[in-house]
Amino acid sequence: MDIPANADPAAIGPIELVEYPHPALLRRTSPLVRVDDALCDAVERMFEIMYESVGVGLAANQVGLPYRLFIVNTEASPDAGEEMVFINPVLSRPRGNAVQEEGCLSLPGLRMDVRRPEKVILDAWTMEGEQVRLDLEGFLSRVVQHECDHLDGRLFTDRLPDAAAIEARRSLDTMRELFLGKQSRGELPSDAEIHARLTRLEAERCAPVAERR
Repeated sequence: MDIPANADPAAIGPIELVEYPHPALLRRTSPLVRVDDALCDAVERMFEIMYESVGVGLAANQVGLPYRLFIVNTEASPDAGEEMVFINPVLSRPRGNAVQEEGCLSLPGLRMDVRRPEKVILDAWTMEGEQVRLDLEGFLSRVVQHECDHLDGRLFTDRLPDAAAIEARRSLDTMRELFLGKQSRGELPSDAEIHARLTRLEAERCAPVAERR
């Protein structure tokens, strides 16, 4: 899809929650090197979307943005808990393991038991450019791991054992049929148009591929 000649290439535009199998969900996000007003506005909108959906975490690619960024508030409310934004997160030192039911705003109605490390170290940057290191455990550790998976183009269903994965596949197939139906009716852009937008947004705020090595 062509960009109008008078359009601002850095503009993000309206954002909304996307659902499986939207291409942004299955594409690895790119590290940010630029935080501007448009991105700050997008993060504010991400919190609004998360609260509207009663979620505790939301990754940038869940709203169709190709950036390595996610937000968290474990209380799922603008009136409680702590709003956290993590840019370019890296997880290390996984310890222990625990099984707990998970759901996902981009996989509506699907909930399954998922095994993850109980504790992890998170290194990331804040919107203010401060580097943080957190030793996480419990529910916050699980939320952060779930969102980091999103940034790598993975869904919690990718972590299911075979029997559970087969059960989840039925729901995913239904979601795919609905998504493709909307595309065929012109209610959603084509995959090619979506990828073109993701590539444009990456070019504005992310390091070139050669610099990521």
